[in-house]
Amino acid sequence: MTRWRDALSGVGDTLRQGRLAPKALAVLDSRSLVRALFLSSALRFELLQHLVTDRSADELAELTGTTNRDRLRAWLQVGVELRELRRRDNRYRVSGRRARALAGGDEFLAAHYRSILEYQVGPYAELDELLRNGAGSGRDDLDRYADDIARVSLAAAPFVSSLVRRTIAELHPARVLDAGCGSGIYTRVVLEADPVVHVVGVDLAESVIADAREELAKTGHGDRAQLHAGDMLEWLDGSYDRFDLVMLLNNIYYFEGTKRREIYRLVGNRLTDTGQLLVVSMTTPGSIAAAHLDLMLRCQSGTASLPDVLDLRGDLMGAGYELVEELRLVPTEPFVGFRARRRG
Repeated sequence: MTRWRDALSGVGDTLRQGRLAPKALAVLDSRSLVRALFLSSALRFELLQHLVTDRSADELAELTGTTNRDRLRAWLQVGVELRELRRRDNRYRVSGRRARALAGGDEFLAAHYRSILEYQVGPYAELDELLRNGAGSGRDDLDRYADDIARVSLAAAPFVSSLVRRTIAELHPARVLDAGCGSGIYTRVVLEADPVVHVVGVDLAESVIADAREELAKTGHGDRAQLHAGDMLEWLDGSYDRFDLVMLLNNIYYFEGTKRREIYRLVGNRLTDTGQLLVVSMTTPGSIAAAHLDLMLRCQSGTASLPDVLDLRGDLMGAGYELVEELRLVPTEPFVGFRARRRG
């Protein structure tokens, strides 16, 4: 039993030590961190899928090949205290909203939590070394975790998709280039928005392109889409195709800032006389998420970084475009969209 006199004495000592508010905030931060680490580890070792139904610790150990059952029970208890797991009669089952969604196969949440251990923590844990590295050197997360990064970017998909659908409705393009198409989600949005449009998609990650092809085939859109794995700039330089719309969605920040105008010029060479360019990007400064993403990008090998919105606008105009539309897509984030056409 708790002795209230001792508990109150402890509260009094804490107050006398000062800085109560920062200490309380630190405790809250640590709880959020433990939840993120718990869910990330659950995904990495594929544990949640076994807890859709009630399991004892021994049953879970048998299913997963666990030999240290004491550690497994300690891990399960963390989930119980977080209320991500429920324990009844020494049997465990997913309970929290996050855990249930992950066990149910939510791809975005799975990519998000996997990326915490595998991608997002890295630059902070290795900051001392990264701050001493030369220009262009850094981590290889963009290659190693291309699939998860592509899926995490889908958080903005509803906002981007709305803009893409409206653009298709206004332009009625016959041919669209999805440059840096990633998982093919926006290629699919275009195909669903217009029954006759054809889309060409290009992305560097072969595994992502393979998944995109498979998904488009499943949905019956494969006959109107051609997806290519390769360097987007090389493809643009070697292509003679013309497009009524070129989309650069959530990818311009992978290119060095000084080269972005040249990319817009190459894209412009592939546009028809009435064609338009659609650029969507997170920009900086403006939010915690933007600052975090900018750090992630700058800690990779190469020269990736988020653009400043003024630079993005200036690069388009400097590359020979006039702006048709500029809008902020997400009310709480510096996430912008530009539509532009070539001048004269």
